[in-house]
Amino acid sequence: MLNLSYYMPVKLFYGADCIKQNACYFQSLGRKCLIVTGKNSAKVSGALDDVLQALEKHQIDFIIFDEIKQNPLLSDCVRAGKIAQSEQVDFVIGIGGGSPLDAAKAVSVFASNEMEPLKIFEGNYVNRPLPLILVGTTAGTGSEVTPYSVLNVDIGEDKVARKRSVQNLYAAASFGDYQYTRSLNQSITIATALDTLSHCIESYFSKKSNTISEGFAKQGAKLVIDVFRDLNGEFTDKQRQKLYAASIYGGLAIAKTGTCYCHSMGYFLTEDYQVAHGIACAVFLPSFLRLGCELDTKKADELLFELDDNLSNLCDMIENLTQYRPIYLTQTQKNELCERWKKDNKFASSPGNFTVADAMELIDEIFGV
Repeated sequence: MLNLSYYMPVKLFYGADCIKQNACYFQSLGRKCLIVTGKNSAKVSGALDDVLQALEKHQIDFIIFDEIKQNPLLSDCVRAGKIAQSEQVDFVIGIGGGSPLDAAKAVSVFASNEMEPLKIFEGNYVNRPLPLILVGTTAGTGSEVTPYSVLNVDIGEDKVARKRSVQNLYAAASFGDYQYTRSLNQSITIATALDTLSHCIESYFSKKSNTISEGFAKQGAKLVIDVFRDLNGEFTDKQRQKLYAASIYGGLAIAKTGTCYCHSMGYFLTEDYQVAHGIACAVFLPSFLRLGCELDTKKADELLFELDDNLSNLCDMIENLTQYRPIYLTQTQKNELCERWKKDNKFASSPGNFTVADAMELIDEIFGV
């Protein structure tokens, strides 16, 4: 029986020059905005210039907060929210990869609410978040169309910047123009594409998947695998178009299902060892793919048919693209991971009955005892 339940409130403007062609949308949200971004990517990609031209064309005032770092800090989101309050902005614009986009979602909450910072993870706000526009510059997270904001918590009891997710923060609108990804180098493009592939495969085999999310996941995975299979030197414009489309498909898929254990296990590699997020997830992706194929052969056959490949080749491809530094974990570190993972609901969404004990076996298998 088909399960077609789905919710997606984001208005998506997609394609080359979509900001220029739809600049009038910005004025529908107000007369003043806060732009949330990092120091470089929005400028280098050309996305910031396009947004500023759209704002100036429609006489919309703006303030720029360009202090978002890779793996955004909760404290920076709070500061940006206070600026938005003091400047009395009407809406927020996030420009960049997953970090600025996720940060902008949190800023939209703090901009309209006086609250203890950690309360943002509870999801009960007195006032609705400010309207939000997102402009993506990487082909990876799909944050443009997801309700999630992943933040590094550096406030309160947990000051070691552990990742936590805020739920149900959709943008009012997103602009998806693959041209902004041309400024990304080879390694970043591969890492973000692996993040997209992780989204698609994790979502596909998730216990929360349904007919619609599985369709998005298969289509996104196919686009990424097609690009990886044909990659010969630098990424072409056509390949970048495919990767950006794949990231949107992956975002649409995890908007329904969330992610699974590849993401939750990969977080510590990013936090403690500065492994790029997409690489950190992909470290665990071959094992996840094998597990999904083992436990649900019907779904596996459909996926492998769509990808026109076999399980062994796919796992080899992912492993060859995933460059990471081997690590040694002490027993104390392992115990800390166990305690952390006991609280992780992403394990429950994974296929089968994936447990903390299984996770530790996987750690030993990949990194050595």
